[in-house]
Amino acid sequence: MNCIKIIFTPKTPINDEEAITELFWDYLASLYNNGQILGDYLFIKNNGNYLAIVTIPDDDALNDSHNNVYGSKYLDDIKNYFAITKEIIGENMNTDESCDCVEKPEWYMLYTDRGDEESPVVCGRCGKSVPLYRLPYIRVEGTNGHFADEHFRVLSWQKEYKAVDKLWMACLADRFTFRQMNNVDSTLSKAGRYICKEFEDLTGIPFYYYVYHYKKTPATCPSCGGDWKLTDEENFIDFKCDKCRLVADEV
Repeated sequence: MNCIKIIFTPKTPINDEEAITELFWDYLASLYNNGQILGDYLFIKNNGNYLAIVTIPDDDALNDSHNNVYGSKYLDDIKNYFAITKEIIGENMNTDESCDCVEKPEWYMLYTDRGDEESPVVCGRCGKSVPLYRLPYIRVEGTNGHFADEHFRVLSWQKEYKAVDKLWMACLADRFTFRQMNNVDSTLSKAGRYICKEFEDLTGIPFYYYVYHYKKTPATCPSCGGDWKLTDEENFIDFKCDKCRLVADEV
């Protein structure tokens, strides 16, 4: 994934710097919540110009056509005051490549871990992350079918999972943290499986939830008890239950 420098050059003197700074942060947050940039972005002031250093999941991620309603609004406001140029800095070596499959995959997977900055949606064909801006917005839990205008819920789940994983790796609250990642009926798993079901309903493509195991992965699905071990060595995962939409690795 490439790092991009976005340069904002003032067209006229800036009188209210606080308001302008807030506008920039809102714009960058909208790009992140829409899956167009990763969460490692920086905002810098330098010699009267403003700079944003961002990592993009794909080369076309910053195309205006991918903006959501918030990104378009904030960008229009910024263009009233600034000229915008972009420059490729280079490849971010802390990230992996995104999915570049031409055809849609046969299935997707929801997966993340403590060090993962990429999209938590993984292509079932190539095993690489799928930028969220390529996917439809899911419904907001607890509403009457209201669709979100961004991928905030998916990214919130990812942050929650990473926080639990970090606590687990630090040997803090071991029983709680392990159960959240391992038990398919935990609060964290239920939230993730809700996201999977929403994406599957909207895309028509099977969406699987990744179940973490520490010692030995069970021979049967933890939800239905059916056989879920895969024998095809070309798969990048080792266990897959089509009935329960669960996947896992061999431990």
